Amino acid sequence: MPELPEAETIARGLDALIRGRRLLGARSLTKGICERLSKYPVDARVSGVSRRGKKVLVHFDEGTALLVSLGMSGQLRRRPNGPLPKHTHMILRFEGLDLLYVDPRRLGRLTPSRVATTMLAPDREVARWCDGRLGPDALDVSWAEFRARLALRRGAFKPLLLNQRVIAGVGNIYADEVLHRAGVHPKARPVDLSAEALRRVHRATKAVLKKAVKACGTSFRDYVTPTGASGDFGNSLAVYGREGECCRKCGSAIKRLRWPPGRSTYYCPSCQPEPNAR
Repeated sequence: MPELPEAETIARGLDALIRGRRLLGARSLTKGICERLSKYPVDARVSGVSRRGKKVLVHFDEGTALLVSLGMSGQLRRRPNGPLPKHTHMILRFEGLDLLYVDPRRLGRLTPSRVATTMLAPDREVARWCDGRLGPDALDVSWAEFRARLALRRGAFKPLLLNQRVIAGVGNIYADEVLHRAGVHPKARPVDLSAEALRRVHRATKAVLKKAVKACGTSFRDYVTPTGASGDFGNSLAVYGREGECCRKCGSAIKRLRWPPGRSTYYCPSCQPEPNAR
């Protein structure tokens, strides 16, 4: 978290809030994550906000951009009335409003130092950094490219979906939802699947992500939109977080695997039979 739908919601919300406004200054409240960024010269006008995979990019008229990696719990949100939210690390002052960077787990970053030594980096440097670390966007990837990147892979499908260098934007929640919709077991290997099964995964990837974007993402713990609202896709989850509950397709009990390491994987044993049971 946040994954592609949440990053898309944040990008759209920020675009509505700050497009055309000038960045007047930045104040770091903690050491480490954002301290050096407050030294950037002020007075840069926002030309728009976009997204690449799970990354959010704030673009400025001068041909620079702020690259935001939200990590597990990063938020970009309008400053509310009253006290600052806990875990606020930075205040970005724009004309007419303050934008807060909040990150309880401190795993996010704003323009990594390997991209630039200041807060804003040239657009070409940000694009080069993204191109070197991110595969095609999960919402835009064509069937031909999806097949070329995955069809011959011998690893398990879920870790491949989580690999941002293969396909950018899918995380733990939506990988489970995509594979359930496609009827593919998380440990199935793409190389063993038929072309039709692989195509189902491609279709499911786009369908699930589009539906989640429409619902403004999924809120479990830390994720909120730039205005502080929660995402509604949690009400539509088919398997994720539903261990022991009935599958919405067949009625079987949803199971959970503690896999890959450090993660939980949810699936329906009837809709997604194990590879050796086919």
